[in-house]
Amino acid sequence: MKALVFHGPKDIRYEDFPDPGLSSPHHAIIEVSHCSICGSDLHLYHGDTVGPMDFSLPQPQFCVGHETIGKVVEVGKSVKNLQVGDRLLVAGGAGCGLCKFCKAGDLRRCTSDRPAMVYGFSPHMNGGQADYLEVFAADNAAMKIPDTVSDEQALLMTDAAATGHFGLVGSRFEPGDSVAVIGQGPVGLMAAEVAVAMGASRVFTIDPIKARRDLSRGFGATPLHPDEARNVILQETGGVGVDRVVEAVGRPETITQTIRLVRPGGGVGIVGVVLDGDWGGVPFLRRAQGKSVSVMAGIANVLDSWPTLMGLFESGRIKGDGMFTHSFDLKDGADAYSLFDERADGVVKIMIKP
Repeated sequence: MKALVFHGPKDIRYEDFPDPGLSSPHHAIIEVSHCSICGSDLHLYHGDTVGPMDFSLPQPQFCVGHETIGKVVEVGKSVKNLQVGDRLLVAGGAGCGLCKFCKAGDLRRCTSDRPAMVYGFSPHMNGGQADYLEVFAADNAAMKIPDTVSDEQALLMTDAAATGHFGLVGSRFEPGDSVAVIGQGPVGLMAAEVAVAMGASRVFTIDPIKARRDLSRGFGATPLHPDEARNVILQETGGVGVDRVVEAVGRPETITQTIRLVRPGGGVGIVGVVLDGDWGGVPFLRRAQGKSVSVMAGIANVLDSWPTLMGLFESGRIKGDGMFTHSFDLKDGADAYSLFDERADGVVKIMIKP
């Protein structure tokens, strides 16, 4: 098959790669119809250290990408809920599918000793920017796509929409709350759109890029430049701050900003990926403690969000309109990464088609 293969920092190549086989009877194989680049893929692209992996060092070759949908072409003999021909969205990662946590739907707490849990970051779990993908623990970590949900919407549910929803839930959001979302990349945009749909009284979106801010205006948010955000939000909330803040950037300055924007006793959900060396933990926690703020920082368990998101998409309460600004063929994947990395040409999110 053809695939986008990691060869080192800023070196993604379109080339031949072995077809996946079923390495477990609990897995399935899909023919990929659409995939996309996530902001966290850029950490690999930049040669950053992510968890135990230092991508500036030589690595065995592997396919990249963890946002994937496609059609089932083969199922393992132990797969019960899927059949050939099903249209499928795949979680960005998977557990073993057999432990009590996986069976309960919480892939993050898998107790197996598997060397990889996320697609496209190591040869132990090749990614979906390819013609085919082996779907791990297919009954537990994938979902059939109904005809009422578009390919674009399903692809957003694999990661961006689910992570945005997770950040909102983690902030302890309730209908009627005021919300600020820092960062208007795909995750932040989806967090804001979901907040509007779920009954937020006011949603402020914060990003330095005007085109991204303007997208949020379309679904009812109030877009703000970072330089004006604190003053405007304090003015609009009687000097106390918003009830909830979702952070979707992962930088020290934006994480610190959450505490400046949230009211005393409010809630913060941090879903931006924080790299080693970027975390100014003690000063942040001191400020959070001083305002008695509840803080959740974590990686989304996308399965928890899928039922809510599916209902919101099917009802038309969220749409994800304008999210995919560019489309590339798989063979031009290196150009897609370069464009996304440079944030050129108004790019927000890129669709890739094998």
